[in-house]
Amino acid sequence: MLLAVYHLTEYSYPDAARDSFNELWLYPVDDHRQGLLEFRLQITPQAPARSRQDYFHNRVYSFHLHHPHTTLRIETQAKVLTFAMPEPRPVPLQALKSLRPRFFEYLSPTPRVPLHHDWLELLGVRRPLPHENLHSYLLEVTEHLHRSFRYDTAATELNTPLLQFVEGRAGVCQDYAQAMLAVLRSVGIPARYVSGYLATGVGSQGSHAWVEAFVPGSGWYGYDPTNNSTITEQYIKKAHGRDYDDCPPLKGLRRGGGQERLNVLVQVKVL
Repeated sequence: MLLAVYHLTEYSYPDAARDSFNELWLYPVDDHRQGLLEFRLQITPQAPARSRQDYFHNRVYSFHLHHPHTTLRIETQAKVLTFAMPEPRPVPLQALKSLRPRFFEYLSPTPRVPLHHDWLELLGVRRPLPHENLHSYLLEVTEHLHRSFRYDTAATELNTPLLQFVEGRAGVCQDYAQAMLAVLRSVGIPARYVSGYLATGVGSQGSHAWVEAFVPGSGWYGYDPTNNSTITEQYIKKAHGRDYDDCPPLKGLRRGGGQERLNVLVQVKVL
């Protein structure tokens, strides 16, 4: 499927800001599931951008605005060709046993996904059996979380703790994804947070988040608890990490400017 993405992030400041340092996780992945055909980045006021690969092999752009400015406008455009992926081969959960030391970072707690709570009990998820099909269990967890929560953009904020989302039973795709991370890591299944875009379905104007779990013999495979789906051709992946903090769309710091006003527009079209 050929998809086009337009992503606008615009900040307005009541006072002049300066020395603005920013990093962007907006470059779509180019791998076996999707091919990046075109990517454009425009920054206003104009500033040179440098790219690097972070620890998780995501492509990150950074730039520095020295001069005073009252607006910052970041626009990206991309064309991506996505492919359907075959269903993972049936393997038992115990196939992960000898591989777990390789995935320590995707099994460990993080500030956003703590593991000191009994997430299985809080979420009503059963513990998998050692010999059952791993992919079938992952589909079961995906469906269970989809049914357990209500999608509501007003229910949570960016820094709402996971426990509060679980108790409130309503939130957005970031919350669904991090709840699934907590469940999978609690039972020893390596799982990572994914940020990207979705052509149709639930999501914040096309921006979306989901989970990838490691299935031996098939590699990293995507599951979307927000929409009760595996990852199809309608999904565009930008980056992955242990949780949201490893791959936010944008983060930065600046001097001055006062309380900013943020405007975000995301459009994903099937070409």
